[in-house]
Amino acid sequence: MKKIVAALASTLLVSTVFAQTAASDATKAQVKANHEKAEAQATANRKKTDAQQDAAKAQASANKDKASAQDDANKEAAKVAQATTPEQASDARGDAAKAQAKADKKKHAAQSKADKKKQDAAQDAKVAQAKADKEKVEAQSDANKAAADAKVDAAKK
Repeated sequence: MKKIVAALASTLLVSTVFAQTAASDATKAQVKANHEKAEAQATANRKKTDAQQDAAKAQASANKDKASAQDDANKEAAKVAQATTPEQASDARGDAAKAQAKADKKKHAAQSKADKKKQDAAQDAKVAQAKADKEKVEAQSDANKAAADAKVDAAKK
């Protein structure tokens, strides 16, 4: 009887050790997955921040270009007031109109360029987040597989 109890206790002890090992392996796999998920999200966040900074720089550059173009047009318009003859005034108004048209075109081009940069940045951010989400799913899947494998190994022993 003592031998049977000892054999059962020994079997239970071995089963418990294997179960603890399986749980430990599963925990390690989950910790690894959590680390990989955090890294993937951090990378996505960096890429999104970079994209947002690029968009902000593009808008600032566009604003500067627009202000410069408008300033040029305003200088031409100021010449109308300085004209001393009707002919000079007429020429100055024509030059001012051309300068304003040119400024409007430059402002539109600068804003279009900035808008394109913003769209590209938003797309880059979406792609970075999608990649991070995929990596997180893959990492969790790997952890789940490791846990399942550990359970199977423990059950076999």
